Amino acid sequence: MPDHVLHPEDITLQTILQLLDDALFEVELDEENQSILLREEILARVRLSDNNDRLLLICYYKMQEDAERLDRLELVNRINDQYVLVRAAIGDEDELWLDYAIVLKGGVTRKQVAQAVRMFLKIAEVAVKDCDEDNIVT
Repeated sequence: MPDHVLHPEDITLQTILQLLDDALFEVELDEENQSILLREEILARVRLSDNNDRLLLICYYKMQEDAERLDRLELVNRINDQYVLVRAAIGDEDELWLDYAIVLKGGVTRKQVAQAVRMFLKIAEVAVKDCDEDNIVT
């Protein structure tokens, strides 16, 4: 059976939740029903962009409180230099976050979404392990 193409106008957070559940991810809606908590090797969030044209994948890592700001920024720069499929930054609470966007415009299949989520989770985990030379991620 061919994989049905999903278009932005057909996609809701519930659609994505069901898709990821069907793909055997451990998922649940957050308390505000604004994003999906994805509990795999790492904790990530999945949410739709405001106009439903992108599916946003975000994971957060705590960093040691006594880590120097320069060390944090160097970690972000290493990840961004070495891993082009994820974007790293420092969040409002000095946590490391990595994100990736799946473009929905033009349509995507359920399989493409599931594979992209798996790829993001794997790359995020490897990027942090490879680039955290100062062991500042907890």
